[in-house]
Amino acid sequence: MPKIEIAKHVTDQSTAKWQTEWNRNAKALITKEFFLIMKDRLNTKIKLTQNFNAIITAHGKTKAHLQRFKITESPECPCDGGNQTVVHLIYDCPILRRERQKLVSNVSKQDNWPVTKSDLVNKFIKHFIGFTNTIDFKKL
Repeated sequence: MPKIEIAKHVTDQSTAKWQTEWNRNAKALITKEFFLIMKDRLNTKIKLTQNFNAIITAHGKTKAHLQRFKITESPECPCDGGNQTVVHLIYDCPILRRERQKLVSNVSKQDNWPVTKSDLVNKFIKHFIGFTNTIDFKKL
């Protein structure tokens, strides 16, 4: 058997094991909504930024997360539209209407909005990263 075939087999086995552990683990629930299949994640080149990481992990910058650790008093978004969660910021927050509209416009060329979080990172990663990078958490 050629070395390349052995390497591919080992990689496939490792990826399958990682997927099994990913599915079993009860943590990182928001991140799992973005990355359902590890093989897809491994095949997607992502330029990580602070805002992108904050959105896909729901850690660090949203008021809902900060309030859990008593860093902010309230999880409410300043738009008065509910708790400032990842879902709220991506799909609903009127403060981000202009930024979201660009994302929606780009997604709508290929798909119907709203798309799943998984589709945002698998099909529309460039546009989604662009959207996350425009979020000014200091103003939110």
